Amino acid sequence: MKKLWLLTMFLSWGALIVHGQNNLSQETKSYVVHEKGLYVLQNLTVVDGTGGLPKYNQDIIIDGNIIKSIGVDLEIPKEAIAIDMKGKSAIPGLIMLHEHLFYPKATPDRRFGVNQMSYSFPKLYLAGGVTTMRTAGSIMPQADLNLKKAINKGTLPGPKMDVTSPFLDREGTGLIELGTFESSEQAVNAVNFYADIGITSFKVYNYISKTDLKAICDAAHQRNLKVTGHLCSITYKEAADIGIDNLEHGFYASSDFVKNKIENECMPMDMRKSLLELPENSKEMTDLINYLVEKKVALTSTINVFEPYTGREVVPGGGLNALYTEAKEKVYNRWINKQGRDSLDYVMFNKSKIWEKAFYDAGGLLVAGTDPTYDGRIVAGYANMRLVELFVEMGFSIPETVKICTLNGATYLEQVDSIGTLTSNKIADLVILNEDISKDISAIRSIEIVFKNGIGYNSKKLFEAAKGVVGIR
Repeated sequence: MKKLWLLTMFLSWGALIVHGQNNLSQETKSYVVHEKGLYVLQNLTVVDGTGGLPKYNQDIIIDGNIIKSIGVDLEIPKEAIAIDMKGKSAIPGLIMLHEHLFYPKATPDRRFGVNQMSYSFPKLYLAGGVTTMRTAGSIMPQADLNLKKAINKGTLPGPKMDVTSPFLDREGTGLIELGTFESSEQAVNAVNFYADIGITSFKVYNYISKTDLKAICDAAHQRNLKVTGHLCSITYKEAADIGIDNLEHGFYASSDFVKNKIENECMPMDMRKSLLELPENSKEMTDLINYLVEKKVALTSTINVFEPYTGREVVPGGGLNALYTEAKEKVYNRWINKQGRDSLDYVMFNKSKIWEKAFYDAGGLLVAGTDPTYDGRIVAGYANMRLVELFVEMGFSIPETVKICTLNGATYLEQVDSIGTLTSNKIADLVILNEDISKDISAIRSIEIVFKNGIGYNSKKLFEAAKGVVGIR
């Protein structure tokens, strides 16, 4: 039995602890279980994000916003608050690199496509264990930047944010909410404008030219900012040669295998056909994977976006009740109508899992994101938990899965010195699970507390706050 100092007490995990003052608004405090202080979290199973084996009976000492130490039977500092967490587990805070703060409208007219989710999505991301996120394309960049500032000040709860530019594209997508440029010079002007107002990364889209991409990459790299892309008109190999930092959606957006592809032209049906026809173990894909690894281009898996309908959840991760009535009806009706008609989705889904794991196994930097767009099934927070589960379905071990969703994201963001693993002297960003994730990845759905910067947030309360409003706010 560990000796406890007189001021140390065992507390129920749901108890509110007032320990030190923080510059948090009353709204933010309403979701806080543990304010910033000195804590010893005892007897945890830890999957630390390094990819190494789980560690058992671990104590974690949190001092302010820093992890002071981790180990077995640590000496409890005087005046620390000790909490026995036997049976629970801990992982680093999730670092997700393809997130959005908008959601598709429940209207039939696709030209008016999305609504900003400034109220619900920051809460849901944090509830789902996400402590750092990249928006990977903004619709309302000023709103995203204002949210980032409010979260950093403690005015609102939510993850730390790398705010990405609006989608940089030429005309073609058709959504009213997406702006377009007409020349590479305009694209460069956009890069500089958004960088000046606080944007920290850039997203290129379907219809740009190679000349556009080079101009955007050059302008962004001059500011030490990175460029990612959801491509169509440009092949992955072409983008790697130009200098893109990151490619989105695994290999779903790769036009490298289109026969007689027209330069700088987006040919989506040909692209899908080429990927369906490409053998899983083709030399062509292996060569592309090796080329991307050589060029040090990161690849974002958003495999949850493409999860087939038949036999799977209506909203992956269990978030159907987060949707407001009309959004729920739209999503549910689409799900019903797709039952038994998604055989080609299964083919692409299974191929993509194989190709993404091959990229990782070849030494590529595979990162994670959920992309809450498309048909409305992808809901912040819930989707992040489901994505973690899907990595194990793809063939990754549980420690590898956690690494992809934590350390790999920190590596891409160049923040490995401060976040990404449960390591002494790093920021106290960690997720406490009520079940043992080292034994079953579905324990990711048992999140109890999310520590961000040493402050513990009540996951269940955050989820409840957004119940029934996704799609309207």
